[in-house]
Amino acid sequence: MKKQALWKDIFREIGHTKARFISIFAIIMLGVCFFSGIKAAGPDMLDTAGTFFKDKRLMDLKVQSTLGLTEDELTLLKDVPEVEEVQPGYSADVFAGDNGVILKVLSYNQEQALNQYRLMDGRLPEQSGEIVLDDLLAGEYAIGDKIVFSGNGTETGLSESFGTLEYTVVGFARSPQFIEKNNRGTSTIGKGTTDAFAVIAEADFKLPVYTEAYLSFKDTAGIEAYSVEYETLLEQHTEAVEQAMAGVPEARLSELRAEGEAELAKGRAELEAAEQQLAQAAGQLTEEQRQAQAAAGSEAAEQLEAARAKLAEGEQQLAALTLPKVYVTDRNANPGYAEYKDNADRLSAIASVFPVFFFLIAALVSLTTMTRMVEEHRLQIGTLKALGYSNRDIMAKFLVYGTLASLAGSAVGLTVGFTLLPAIIFDAYSSLYNLPDLIKSFYPSYSIISIIVALVCTTLTAWFAARVELRGNAAVLMRPKAPKSGQRIFLERLTFIWRRLSFVQKVTARNLFRYKQRMFMTVFGVAGCTALILTGFGLKDSIGSIAPKQFGIIMKYDALVALHTDAPAEEQQSYEQLISSETAITGTLDVAQETMTARASGVNDQDVNLFVPEAADSLPQYVSLQDRSTGKTLELTDEGVIISEKLAKLYGLEAGDTLTLADSKNEPFELLITGITENYVLHYAYMTPAYYASVFGKEPVFNTSLLNYNAPDSAWEDQFGEKLTASARVAAVSFSSSVGTAFDDTMKSMDVVTLVLIVSAAALAFVVLYNLTNINVSERIRELSTIKVLGFYDNEVTMYIYRENIILTLLGIAAGSGLGIVLHSFVLQTAELDATMFAPVIEWPSYIYAAVLTMLFSGIVMAFMHIKLKRIHMIEALKSVE
Repeated sequence: MKKQALWKDIFREIGHTKARFISIFAIIMLGVCFFSGIKAAGPDMLDTAGTFFKDKRLMDLKVQSTLGLTEDELTLLKDVPEVEEVQPGYSADVFAGDNGVILKVLSYNQEQALNQYRLMDGRLPEQSGEIVLDDLLAGEYAIGDKIVFSGNGTETGLSESFGTLEYTVVGFARSPQFIEKNNRGTSTIGKGTTDAFAVIAEADFKLPVYTEAYLSFKDTAGIEAYSVEYETLLEQHTEAVEQAMAGVPEARLSELRAEGEAELAKGRAELEAAEQQLAQAAGQLTEEQRQAQAAAGSEAAEQLEAARAKLAEGEQQLAALTLPKVYVTDRNANPGYAEYKDNADRLSAIASVFPVFFFLIAALVSLTTMTRMVEEHRLQIGTLKALGYSNRDIMAKFLVYGTLASLAGSAVGLTVGFTLLPAIIFDAYSSLYNLPDLIKSFYPSYSIISIIVALVCTTLTAWFAARVELRGNAAVLMRPKAPKSGQRIFLERLTFIWRRLSFVQKVTARNLFRYKQRMFMTVFGVAGCTALILTGFGLKDSIGSIAPKQFGIIMKYDALVALHTDAPAEEQQSYEQLISSETAITGTLDVAQETMTARASGVNDQDVNLFVPEAADSLPQYVSLQDRSTGKTLELTDEGVIISEKLAKLYGLEAGDTLTLADSKNEPFELLITGITENYVLHYAYMTPAYYASVFGKEPVFNTSLLNYNAPDSAWEDQFGEKLTASARVAAVSFSSSVGTAFDDTMKSMDVVTLVLIVSAAALAFVVLYNLTNINVSERIRELSTIKVLGFYDNEVTMYIYRENIILTLLGIAAGSGLGIVLHSFVLQTAELDATMFAPVIEWPSYIYAAVLTMLFSGIVMAFMHIKLKRIHMIEALKSVE
């Protein structure tokens, strides 16, 4: 019966204090929802990618050799311990017709087990002359279109690699090797980067040896991608494969030299025999026959000379043969693979910080709320103690009340968190990655942590508050709590100020310091909410400022034109005439651009764009090189390179340090850093032609032209682009205006995350202000009734309370602005992508938005409180409890 009465009392209490119960429920729900949702987003993203890799059987390792792979070398790979599958293949870089698109063409056979494709439209190639294109090109081509391969503007040499150069598009696909939407890795032709991949039948390749081999292993099949266990196994297998291939370079070189020597010996013998035959024939002829055969002899002599030249060329090629290199790379070398994990980890890092604010604020507000609830029931507690109820029975009411609010809030928070937030965040990142729909999972560990923290916030605080009250005996508890004795505040000692304050202002000042706990709770709660809102708006500012800074202030040029360096002289002249004929063009600068890879232990490989201007003195008109913190202009010298800031930050580099870059053949080169320049998108290394030649041992090839112009309108830019594209010398054209817009659209994916943060923080601010204001009114109900009896109007009573709230809210906003700057800085460091750097700025409107939103919520709360204050029953509130 006692327990039944207890439950009835608890539910009756919930019914009477709906606003209090809902506010505790709401603040716990927000904290749990945000924690579980953001925390689950990272693992859900990794699980989605891992499942995709498993379904499409993404390779574990890739083996390449500078001289290709033979059947003997494939046999060595099959003998490596734990190898499950060895899949040889072909690949080559080509231009797709004349539009400048660089394709990485991959071979396909219907029996291949690894690196299976995800068809988006059509089918895979089944016979010669069919091609499947990267889904990236779905807007440029359609099924049934024809594509002709070309190499650097011509078809030279391609006929030796491919059986046919014309293909029919039969489908569009995505590959587990290329999960990043706009990155397809490096290329050995053109600008140095691949635009898209393509798949053709293996039979269409005519190469004598395989260009690569993909490996999978038995012991990695059941291991989750990105896990520490998987990475450890990969390292072990990489070492095993490298050991198995250790003797291959020497053996391959010896084999090639032997084959070359045999071919040369055969050629020498044939040449010698031809020379002897010609000499013998000449000796047997009479003088008349010699004269008659003079004309025919000159043709034979030319053939012999050509044979000697070919023999000499073969000898030179044989002498130039160097030891081949074997490269063993794992999945981390695939574009976007490692960065995808970094993005998921960044979300987890954010999830480790923001929910702390939510839960900390929730704990403080819950402590205040539950403490107030216990104090309100002081008379009831004393009565129950007098009736013989134990402390445990009395405390159970408050514990169950807090526990019910926590569990209900946690249940709703977990449901929304695990289902809604990860989907929103994944949709934001879907503009960067090619992956199937998100796989949502339930995480018991995060659920348990959330529930425990929620119970600590409410149940533990209820236990603590009730325990303090229960220390008193029944007689003391049945009497009202004696009010604290008044004390002079510091402001009263400043008489020259205190004398000038009105009566209401003096009362407000005394009340602020009279309820110190509530004052600090309100300031801290408002500060935390303001900081979160400001961080959200600050993220939006930082992301939004990247495009105008990068493609307006730093990259000053209006257009970048990639050129075919081996175009015929007449095409080069035609291009020069096209540029000179356009009166809107104000300047041009030829630049050598080349993509290389920065490597260092413990850091993901980064693509670095080498930028070598033909005239270094003219570079400031096209690209601004300056130190971000000091604003000092940097100048190129023949002593070293200037690298972009994010690249320096990733590798921990400063001026005077050395950066190691590897080319497409994995040859390492060391560059001395002379300066670090402001840059927000991609990685750059700027150098003079003289320094380039000293490092790489060759002269730079100027394959890019930067243009500045005064375009009358966008229509002129479109027409000019068409003229450039029509030129046979032009491989590709990109306008800074369109590049900046495209990048801005991509970075807007982060706006969703920012919006989630702002909405969550705003909701938290509303709940916190409502709770604290409601507690303030409840604590002072007798005081407010008294001033109403004394003749205060409803508006005056409301302002009596609201004056204090305004001051505390303003103090909280000021403190929150400072805290928001620190929080914003932390989030930028954890949320940045490897290839981008967020501008560390918070625009002044963001401070205003954060302050106005906080004040708006405070005003809405006070509107509700005004209604409550109007309904105060003065006589009942002032009745003596004795």
